[in-house]
Order: sequence, then structure tokens, then C-alpha cells
Amino acid sequence: MGLIHQSHQDFLTDLKEKGQPIPLTEVQEILPSAFSLCPDKDNPSTLQALDQNKNYLGMVSQSSPEGDSAIGFSGPTNVMVIWDQDQKVSSVSIRSSGDTVDHVNAIIEKPDFFEQFTGMTRKELAQSNKIEAVSGATLTSLAIVDAISLRFGGEKQASRFPNPIQIEEVLEHIPAASELIPSATHPSLLEILDIDGTKLGQVGRSSPYSDQIIGYQGPVDSLLVFDVNGSLTGMKIRSSFENEPYAEYPNDDAYFASLFTGRTISQLADMNLTEEEVEGVSGATMTSMAMAEGIVKTATSWQQERLLNQEAKKSFVNWKARDYGSLAVILLAGFVAFNKRGKTKFFRLSLQVLLVCYLGLVNGDILSQALFAGWAQSGVPWERAPILALLTLAALLVPMTTGKAFYCHQLCPHGAAQQWMRKFKKNPVRLPKKWDSILKYLPIGLLTLVVVFAFTASAHLVAILEPFDAYVWEVAGGITIAIALLSLLASAFIPMAYCRYGCPTGAMLKLFEFGKNDQGWSRRDYFSFALLVLSILLYLFI
Repeated sequence: MGLIHQSHQDFLTDLKEKGQPIPLTEVQEILPSAFSLCPDKDNPSTLQALDQNKNYLGMVSQSSPEGDSAIGFSGPTNVMVIWDQDQKVSSVSIRSSGDTVDHVNAIIEKPDFFEQFTGMTRKELAQSNKIEAVSGATLTSLAIVDAISLRFGGEKQASRFPNPIQIEEVLEHIPAASELIPSATHPSLLEILDIDGTKLGQVGRSSPYSDQIIGYQGPVDSLLVFDVNGSLTGMKIRSSFENEPYAEYPNDDAYFASLFTGRTISQLADMNLTEEEVEGVSGATMTSMAMAEGIVKTATSWQQERLLNQEAKKSFVNWKARDYGSLAVILLAGFVAFNKRGKTKFFRLSLQVLLVCYLGLVNGDILSQALFAGWAQSGVPWERAPILALLTLAALLVPMTTGKAFYCHQLCPHGAAQQWMRKFKKNPVRLPKKWDSILKYLPIGLLTLVVVFAFTASAHLVAILEPFDAYVWEVAGGITIAIALLSLLASAFIPMAYCRYGCPTGAMLKLFEFGKNDQGWSRRDYFSFALLVLSILLYLFI
């Protein structure tokens, strides 16, 4: 599992460095003489463009994925940068964009915007804060500048309004203010302290939360000041993309401010501007409404931040009602397995019904190789899937301490369903001993294939080897459902057919059935060692 995890992290690192593949045909639109592309040995995230005679033409790179966090109106824009033989920018063009088509087209129609990058070095791109934005597509063009800066070692601005809140801005609303420090309750707010360190209130701004709300010419950044009781006492537009004097109109309208002052963050977040008939300031309607919508959106974000902060401190594991139900099923399974009273027909039948209907079809709490492969690659989500983690611990630790296949015999919904299928045929089919001996190795072969998939492909691909995802019927694939139905049908003729001849999860769990009389190396130990050797080889050479 450690090797699978490290292999996956190496894959993610490599993907981050190289980004999405750049096809030759796309480069040829700008460099018609380009004949091939090959990775640069010193920088794998860039490509060398070569002509037919393998002469060096220049370097090709892109802003994604490093620049993907720079958002314009509605999404990031990935741009391709081509360097000349002197390592200076010769061309910048848009590869793809998640932004609105109109804004992207407005930039494409302004080649002067991209020509500003021509001749720049990497260092200059990282500090390209003097690029003029495209009028009418300001946010999209600024996001492109940020994306390029991030890609080549710079930093993007935290918002479209880079200037942080200064104490002088707060003095207008709270004259006794002396110092601003980070808030302990809201990560995006600042505490206002007087000269003695006494808390006077809190202050924050609407950017970057409101950066996507456009007024007449762009977003606005509003200052929001709260008193010690958490009520809004002052608000003011700090900066905007609007023309003067319209940007100042909302600041001078006392009635407009009175619609918001006196409310707490939660009350601001609950505001419905339409129902409360909030209207814009005359002469600056779009600007003031952008301010109003920005305040509500910002308050909503602050409220969510506070709740998430409280939830994170409250509990590491996030238990839900369904998890308590699954826990009850697990405890009932333990009672059936290890208590004589639990072996009665009533308890055994009740457990089977709960396994198939509740644990399986309702909750989907089933162990599988797709689950284990995903956990090995990315880690165990203890806080989001506590029951699956608990099921795994029970499936591994109980057989290690008792020698009993606890999960396979008592907790597997598909195993319980197969037990029901046995009742449809009184005289089951008995396979010839030779075929039985051969087919028993199929689960081992599938488990080996799982290990190969875990190193060479997505963990989701493993799901096609087992029927367990069929119990999560809302999202189950056709192959998984087919395997589930066929395995149940086979179990009507051959008792527990899938468990005996097709289950890689069962094969894995058998590796943990440690008997009291085990001495020396067994077939199980040789297979475990073989899987370890295979994992080492896959990690080193794939």
C-alpha cells in the first residue's frame, strides 16, 4: 500500500509538472515549420519544438495547471507560451478557457493584449503587473496575467483589489481603533483593537468573494465594519472599476447604508434583496446593487467559513445517522459470529436482511478492491467514511486474532445474497475436482491484476472486476451490474460461486486469517511475498 501510494503521488506530481498534452498541430498553427515536439531534459513541463532536420526552433509551455487558480468571470484560462531561441516570449495564445465566450473572444480580437508579453523573460513574466487589461474583458484578461505569473514563479493577486485593509480606513468608523489582527472566529476578518488591546469589533472586505459580481464596468470592493456585538456599523466602497463620481454615490447615500447596518453576519447572509425591495442608489444603480449583492455573498461565505471552522474543531470523525445504523449491523454481526444465542435462525435471517437491504442497497457500505486501491493511492477518508474504515479494521483485525473470516461470513452483503440463492436449487452442481482446483486460483489472479491496475491505471478501473458497486445502484455501471447478476445466478447452482471462484477481496482477506497452529511458511505467505515483490518491480519500472 505504501508503494501504491507513493507511485500515485509521483504520478500527480508528474502531471502537475507537465500539464495537459500539447499536440503538434496546435503548435504548428504558430510555428508552421515545427515537425516534432520533445520534452526538455532540464524542464519536463516544457517542450522543445524542432523542425524536420531536428533544428531547435523554440520552447513551448502552458499556464495550466499552475495557473488554474486564477479565475476570470467564470473560470480559468489556459494559455500557450512559445519562446524563441533567446529564451524570450515570441507568442502567447489561448489554448482553452472556462470563462464566458464573449469575454474570451474580446481578448482574441485584441492581439495587442498578447503582444505586450512579446520579448519578456521568465522573470519578467512572473512580475508582469504592468500589462494593460482588455477593456470590456478586464477580469478575464487580468486572470490570464495572473495565470502566466503563477506558471513562471510569480504570485497572483489575492483579488482584483490587491490593497489590504489599513487602520486609517477603520478610524473613520471606530475612532479608537489602534491595531488590526487576524480574527479567531472568522478566517477572513480582522479584529479591531484599541491601544490597550481591547477588542472593539471586526472588519473585513467583500473582495475576493464579490469579484465575480459585476456592476457597471466591473466588481466593487466594500469595507464592512462590525461592532463588538457583531452588528454592522459601517460600510463603504473601498475600490472599484467604476468611473468617478458614480463610484462614490453609494457611499454618500445614508438610506442605502441603513438597509444593511445593524445586522449581524448571519442576518446579512439571510437577506433576500428582492423580497426586501432593496433598490440601487439613483445615478449608480448597477454599482450599488453590485455592492449589495457582494455584501450578501460575502456574509454567506464568512458564515460558511465560521461553521466549517467550528465543525473542524468539534470532531475529527463526521458521524451521521446512517453510520450509527451501519454500526448496529456490525455489532449484530459480531453477536451472531461469537455468541451461541446469535446463531439462532431469527438472528441469522435478520442479519442477512439487514446486510443486503440496509448495509448494501441503502448505505452502500461494502468493502471492495476499488475502495482499497483508491485508499492506497490517496489515503483513508476517516472523517467522511468512518464506517467503511471501521469495517476494514474489523475485516482485517478479527481474522488476525481469531482466525475466522469475519467479514466474508458475517458482513458481506453479496455473500448474504448468495446464501439466499442457494435455496432455489435443492441439488447443487458439484464441479469436478480438477476444475475446482483450477478455478480456486482465479481470485488470486484477479487480486494480482488489482495490484497491477493500482500502479498503472485509475483505481476506478478496478471496479469492473467485482460486483459490489452494483449495490450503489444509482451510479453503478453496466459491467458491474452484469457481474452481480451473473454471480448471483451462478450461486443458485454452485453454492457461494462468486466467493469461491471470483472474489479478489475475499482472496486478500484470507491473507490475514492467522491460525493458532500456523507454523513456518504457508502458501498464503508465499503469495503475500510474491505480491510485495511484484509491487516493488511495478514501482521501480512502470
